Amino acid sequence: MSNRSAIAVLVDGGSPAVVPGRAIEVDAGVALPVAFGGLRKILRACEDAAPEAVRPLAQQRPAEWNRLFPGSIQGAPDLTDLALTPSERRLHRESEQMFWVLNLAARAIVETLRVSGRPLVIHGAGECDLVSLRAVMRAAEWGRLEQLEGRILLTGWNARRPYYAAAFEGRRRDFLGSLCERMRTTPPGGGVGPVSGRALEPAVDLEGRYLGAVVDDEAPLEHRIAAAVLAIRSCFFTTNYEGAMLAAERGLALLDAAGAGLSPARVAEGWDALDTGFSTPAIEIDKGSLGDAEELRVLFERGIGVVHVFTGQHDEALEAFGRGLERQAPPERRAHMHMFRALTRTKRLAQLPDARAEVEAGIALMSGLDTPLRKLHEAWLRNVYALTYFLEKKLPLAQEQEKLAMRCVGDLHDASATHLKINLISNASYLQETARNFPESIAIWRRFEKISANWGANFAKHHRYRLAALQMANGEREAAVASYTEAFTCAGELGDPLHQQVIAADLGLHLLDTERATAAQWFSRAAEHARVIGDPLRAAQSLAGQALAEGSGDWTEALRCAQASTTTPAETEPLVQALSRGDAEAVRKALPRARSKLNRPFDAVNLY
Repeated sequence: MSNRSAIAVLVDGGSPAVVPGRAIEVDAGVALPVAFGGLRKILRACEDAAPEAVRPLAQQRPAEWNRLFPGSIQGAPDLTDLALTPSERRLHRESEQMFWVLNLAARAIVETLRVSGRPLVIHGAGECDLVSLRAVMRAAEWGRLEQLEGRILLTGWNARRPYYAAAFEGRRRDFLGSLCERMRTTPPGGGVGPVSGRALEPAVDLEGRYLGAVVDDEAPLEHRIAAAVLAIRSCFFTTNYEGAMLAAERGLALLDAAGAGLSPARVAEGWDALDTGFSTPAIEIDKGSLGDAEELRVLFERGIGVVHVFTGQHDEALEAFGRGLERQAPPERRAHMHMFRALTRTKRLAQLPDARAEVEAGIALMSGLDTPLRKLHEAWLRNVYALTYFLEKKLPLAQEQEKLAMRCVGDLHDASATHLKINLISNASYLQETARNFPESIAIWRRFEKISANWGANFAKHHRYRLAALQMANGEREAAVASYTEAFTCAGELGDPLHQQVIAADLGLHLLDTERATAAQWFSRAAEHARVIGDPLRAAQSLAGQALAEGSGDWTEALRCAQASTTTPAETEPLVQALSRGDAEAVRKALPRARSKLNRPFDAVNLY
């Protein structure tokens, strides 16, 4: 694919002999793998070089900017009100929040290169955190879409920072190779360099504070253990898997060092000294997760297992969860490990009978218990049980397990139980949809409208989108178009061009055969929003849909955009081939199909 008129990315394993003249130079290396550690330095350098480009972007996206630079913009909305997080309970690593943060950073880099006309030289890249480097990757693709001529040089690619997770180093080198591929540059030769003597820097956010405490040899041992647990929780939300692995490794080593002398009470004291009171059912780590040494080991092995799942090492994940099962911990904690093993076998390995065996083992562990925690864990296990039957198209059996799960949590009203109840209602609707019982699926889905009248625009965006898809499937075209339009409007209210693009493109597909002029308008809107988020693949798909609706046969710009994409080659290549041949029917087949759930993987910023 052509790389003409695009940001040229070069990677040097060490220190280059020559640095481009007039370059914006920044050392993005960090001693600890704290998410955004390197990116903050890059953005400050960009702001210094092109304040007229960067500062307006910060004001346009204050929630994201405040995530990068806490407290820098007063009165900014909280990012959690606008975008979704990953979900550990469902093994969903995708994070809409990280998409918006990294996309803002990428745009700032692109605009700096455009306005300044200067090259960007990022030193210490090999010691930069992976989360930050993903923003540079995103900037390179954005620049290709806009045909921006610029240059980024990353130096010190083979260096290592002083604090790293031993079990993650191999994966990190693989991911650095993937970064080079996504940025269309050649990885440097030479082996891995020596560990640097880079010093720790003051913490900017809570994640930095937690990881800093973990490696602080002067801090009380139990306080460092508490910090490790908190760091795992923080790193989960920033999709910082190398940071989470470092925290888990150090946590286990600290437990070994403490031995029989460990004081759970002092661990709890350390937690109180560090915690801000944050809790969420997306990852159930709070003060109640602590306990004695055995329970803490389960917690750290769980963290390691989740990292392995999210970075594609599924056998290693099962081993980590299995090590948690070997500990002398309460049965509910070990049943939780069976749930993770069942999820991994179901969602990643398609080992459905084995997954059911994990569920049954987890339920058996809690036999005879009658506590809210037992009911909650059994409900989640049965939810996974239902998923295995759903994947085998055994819908009655799946429905039976969903009902049993609901019965477990029907009288529970804490955040975790409510989170599961919402999930179960959604699953019940999806089961009816799969059975093509669309009226019942719609009726179940509309139960959300009776639960609360104050869900807010973010929930309404997702709710109306699915309702629209079900209405369309049920032949209620006019109602479906109205619901899609409502979802599109809600996304606009949130400043969410990503989902505006998805909704507009889906509506264009639905109308392509019956209302071609209207379909063309929706595809045009979708293309516009794809350009706003700098996504060449989505732009190509939308432009191709528009050409189909208009019957123009002009695929030139759609092809150029598709050739600029490196996000998902398996999805891009068929579209490129179809556009190159000018085969309208093949182009249509290469477009993504309309779906009934708005959640999408955020591949443009995902590397793992």
